[in-house]
Amino acid sequence: MEIRTRSIRNLAYRCEEFIDGSGKPRPIGYPNSLALCILDALFTTGSHPTAIDNLLNRYIARHGSADGAKMLRYSIATAGGPEVWAREVIRNVKPAHSHPGAILRAEIVDRATRLMADHGIDTVEDLLGSVGDEPSSGRHTNEVARDWRELPSQKSGISWNALLVLAGSAHLEIDYRVNFLIAEVVRWSVSIRGDDAVLELIKATADYLDVEDRVVKQIVWQLAHRRLQSDPKRRKLDLPYPLDDELDSEPEWWPGTYDPEVRGEAEGWASVFEPEYRADPCESEEALEPDWARPYPMSGTTGAAPF
Repeated sequence: MEIRTRSIRNLAYRCEEFIDGSGKPRPIGYPNSLALCILDALFTTGSHPTAIDNLLNRYIARHGSADGAKMLRYSIATAGGPEVWAREVIRNVKPAHSHPGAILRAEIVDRATRLMADHGIDTVEDLLGSVGDEPSSGRHTNEVARDWRELPSQKSGISWNALLVLAGSAHLEIDYRVNFLIAEVVRWSVSIRGDDAVLELIKATADYLDVEDRVVKQIVWQLAHRRLQSDPKRRKLDLPYPLDDELDSEPEWWPGTYDPEVRGEAEGWASVFEPEYRADPCESEEALEPDWARPYPMSGTTGAAPF
């Protein structure tokens, strides 16, 4: 699968907003609290990010930010049950779905803590250790994932995958929302199809940003599912050169002078990002076929990559 430079730059631009100036990633996650992971995951669908942040802050104000699943269950029991806990602790009585008679999401949270207890899971480390190499909900899914999807209104597996992302798992479930985000990022100009192609683009983007693949996966998932939101005032990225597009035919007035230095620089970038575009070595201008590495047909510019 061909992964082009423009696609990498576009995805990197979307992700770098969530990486601070020192290179430290800041996607949403709770590596020290399975309780917060469970709360965030089960309230993610259909909720505005601000509403989720508010209920988490209310829980943290009472119990701190290091609770495991056992302490979350204890908090619900101490309050007098899920309904009272929803009103008095997190102050969020959102139902599981919009149909009449739906149970509260707080009730699902309580059942999720019982599920974790049944599997001997209390911490984030316990969770990641239990899911092992089969974290998803596919054919060979693990028992924890299967039981999670049996919780009310959780059959889609979205909250399970959100839980893994929040816990810091390196797994990325490439669902239709992730595919849509990738298609939007590459501006529909490149065919990125299949899980392998998406993962290849993510890996190339992580290398470009000098971060772990896991970080880009977290950001991509949370952007796709609207847990993270880009700053609407942030300037839109407009690359000055069509790095991966075929150049228009050169006008007759353009001399097309071959510059070995420009050619060498362009070849270096091609070897990293687009080896299929790298031309065979040549010793003369006549042997050079027109391609993206040739001088750009405008005064004062070249065809070298602008970064």
